[in-house]
Amino acid sequence: MSISPIAARPYLRDEVYTALKVRLGVRAAGLTAPLRLREEELAAELGVSRTPVREAMRRLEQEGLITFRPRRGARLMPTSLPEYLEWLSIREMLEGLAAREVALNGANDVALRLRAVFADFDEAGALARPAEYAAANTAFHALMIKESGNALLGKTWDSFGHLKMAGLRFIERLNRGSQSFHEHHDIIDAITRRDPDRAEALARRHVRLLRDQAAASLKEFDLLEQNETTP
Repeated sequence: MSISPIAARPYLRDEVYTALKVRLGVRAAGLTAPLRLREEELAAELGVSRTPVREAMRRLEQEGLITFRPRRGARLMPTSLPEYLEWLSIREMLEGLAAREVALNGANDVALRLRAVFADFDEAGALARPAEYAAANTAFHALMIKESGNALLGKTWDSFGHLKMAGLRFIERLNRGSQSFHEHHDIIDAITRRDPDRAEALARRHVRLLRDQAAASLKEFDLLEQNETTP
């Protein structure tokens, strides 16, 4: 696992924390088993001393991204689908609030900027270029949270960063490109009309449908596992 070194300058505690959170979050998204983390290796890769790395790892432990076990050290933990479903229940409320706030208080050009995120896509493009559309999807939701103007909402959203990144692994199975494309534009239309009730309802529905499909995927996976293990 390679982590880009932090530029040579007096280290910032938050910079080390952010670097580890982002990079380890991406790595966790592809894990199927715990991965051992060595403090000295992370410090060397980042080009900092072990102290800020140790502090960052403790913060990430509190957020659930890594765990510490006696005599076994730190482990980067994979995110399970049940954990992701729990996150989606929380995300539904956060996104609904963000959409309401944007519809009520967003800048005059906010709808144009939200729509511009998907300017390179039509329904067919969302299906044909899933990786690029996933990146646009991530940018759209991040912009919604930012434009809500609610700083505490933004901090809460950011605290679940590792689950958001892990979710990409699950979303790839669902083939929601076409459905998601229309849901996003419906939300933007409600924001354009400055209709906070509809914007909130559509944003919550968008996440709820994702959760329902992900839950169905989990049940299907469990049935396949049972069939494979049945004598």
